Parts: sequence; C-alpha cells; structure tokens
Amino acid sequence: MNILALLLVVFVAVFAAVTLVILAFAKPRSRTEVAKRLERASSGPRMRRREPRPKTAPLRVLEERLKPFAAERLSAEREGAIQKQLRAAGDYDTTPTGFVTRQMVSALLLPLAFLVVNWATLNLPGIAIPIGLALSAIAGYRLPPGRLSQRVARRQQAILRQLPTTLDLLTTCVEAGMTLQSGLQKVVERMRPHPLREELERTLKEIQLGRPRSEALRDLGRRIGLKELNSVAIAMVQAETMGASIAKTLRVQSEVMREARWQKAQETAQKAPLKLVFPITFLIFPVIFLIIFGPLVIGLMQGKT
Repeated sequence: MNILALLLVVFVAVFAAVTLVILAFAKPRSRTEVAKRLERASSGPRMRRREPRPKTAPLRVLEERLKPFAAERLSAEREGAIQKQLRAAGDYDTTPTGFVTRQMVSALLLPLAFLVVNWATLNLPGIAIPIGLALSAIAGYRLPPGRLSQRVARRQQAILRQLPTTLDLLTTCVEAGMTLQSGLQKVVERMRPHPLREELERTLKEIQLGRPRSEALRDLGRRIGLKELNSVAIAMVQAETMGASIAKTLRVQSEVMREARWQKAQETAQKAPLKLVFPITFLIFPVIFLIIFGPLVIGLMQGKT
C-alpha cells in the first residue's frame, strides 16, 4: 500500500515537472500571428461567415404587435397633440403611434407587476384583486403622459432660465458686426449642453438645409411651446423683415425675458404656502399634538393625573 502511494506521488511529481518544463520553453504565439491565421482561415473557401441574427427584446416584440392596434385607435387630433408634446420635450425619435403603443404596454405590464407583488407579499382577498388590476391598468396607461408632461415642464423651465443670458450673448455678437445667423452659430458653439442649445442647433441645421430663416425661427418658438420664446422669435423675424435694429430688439427682448423670469419666480414663491398646507396639516400637526398631549393622555389612562 505504501509502495503504491509512493509510485502515485512520483508519477504526479514527474507529470508536474514535465508540464512546467514545456510551459517554460514553449514559445507563445503573438497576437499578430494568431490574427493572421484567423484571417487566412476566414478567407478560405471552407469557412462561411454567419451574420448574427438580431436579438429582439420581448418588450419590442410586444410593441410591434400592439402598434397596428394603436394606429387604428389614434385620431388625427390626438396625434397632433401628442406630436406637439413630444417636440416640446425634445423627443424627435418617438412617433405618436409609438407613444400610444408604449401606453398600452405600460397598461399591460403594471397589472402583471401587481399580480406578482400580490402573490409574493400582499395576499389580498379575491374582491380586491379585480379592483387592483383595474386601478393598476389605468395608472399604467396614464403613466407615460404624466412623465411626458413633467419632461416638457422641466425643459421649458430650463429654457426660460437660460434665455436672457443667451439673448445677451447674441446681442453682443450682433453688435460686433455679425449677422443673425452667424451670431446664432457662435452662441451655439460657446454654450454648454442645454435644451436651448439643442433647439438652436436644430434651427441652424434647418436654415443650412435651405429653409427660410423666418420660418425656422417661427417654428423654433412654436415647437417648444413657450410663449416667451415664441415672442422672441416673432420679434426677431419682424425686426429682420422691417429693417429695424436687431441688436436693439434683442436687448429689449432680453429685458422682457428677465422680467418674465422674475414674475415666474414670484408666482412660484406665492404657491409655496398653499403647497405646504397639506404636509403641515396632516404630517406636522399630528406629531406636535402627539408629543404635547401624548404624555397627558397616558397619565390620565394610568390614573396618575
């Protein structure tokens, strides 16, 4: 038994020594040689390249199945409204049909998530399950429009904040002798990534592609849905058409935009007390009453007072 164990140890040691010697003296192939061999093998007649099949996500398959149904249910009026909101949010890739399809997918997935959560943790009674499914389907269908409206509001607010500074820069460029288009180009080059910069870049590309500058500027004000920017675009078009001083017009519009921004800030500040009524009434006051009258009530219940 000891002889067999000794022979096994000697065999393992010899095998390990030979392996180490081979690895030590073996010359590794360089990456260039391996790449050349692979290239020769791939160019040979025996090897055929197979293009990888595109992997389609389950959600995309579901969207493709629901897209014809969404297109049938989409009216022209609603399509125009959704298109306007998508443009105001800066989403030029999504179509109204795709947006409605996304609503349907959300309306299907949220009830499914409700069923999973109910099965895992809630264990609601049978009557509550249909109500929960209906409410989750309604919430899922209303979720994409709500998020889109929030994106539009945030984008408009960011553009309104940046607009006076951008007009000041454009005024400086025009007063330095540049044309309106070259001034816009210089402002876009100097601006940091911002929604207003994206819109100005889109307007400049439309002008470079041959669209009249007045139409491009008017469309700039319309597609964002911000009345302040729309008034600036109309003022620039009118000043250019009537031959008035564009620099003076831009300076006046910059002051108007600052006044509008200040009024917007005051309006938001005036809404703050009204928004604080609910948390103060239902969250802060109950805690204060509990801290003040809680010990008194406990003392009364225990007969100490």
